[in-house]
Amino acid sequence: MGISEINWLAVLVASLAFFGLGLVWYGPFFGKPWQRAISIDGGMALRQSHSLGLLIAGFIMSVIIAVGMAIFLYAPNGDQQLGAAYGALIGLMVGVLFILPSTVMNYIFARRPLALILIDGFYHIAASTLTGAILGAWH
Repeated sequence: MGISEINWLAVLVASLAFFGLGLVWYGPFFGKPWQRAISIDGGMALRQSHSLGLLIAGFIMSVIIAVGMAIFLYAPNGDQQLGAAYGALIGLMVGVLFILPSTVMNYIFARRPLALILIDGFYHIAASTLTGAILGAWH
């Protein structure tokens, strides 16, 4: 599969979904427990979360993840229709088998609290599952 065969609209939508889920996940869903786990107060978190540089960097990482997921999904399947369920399964597997163990390994050596491991780890599982579903549906 060449880079020209990637569905760039699907990658953009998946990137926005990955990033948007993060805004909700680390805001209304788990914002306060996440702030406690990283030992910052609400005012500091609000100032940091609205830093344009951080938001741009986060979105760029979301794009890189979506492009990588598109390559994983599309390369071995050619023109075969995949569907949202298949894409979600691949995304779930990427989250559980690659991202979560890497996150846990880094966090246990950094002596991060279990709450942070769970919040961050499950965010990436949910976001990669969502990304895979979008890319699978639009293949």
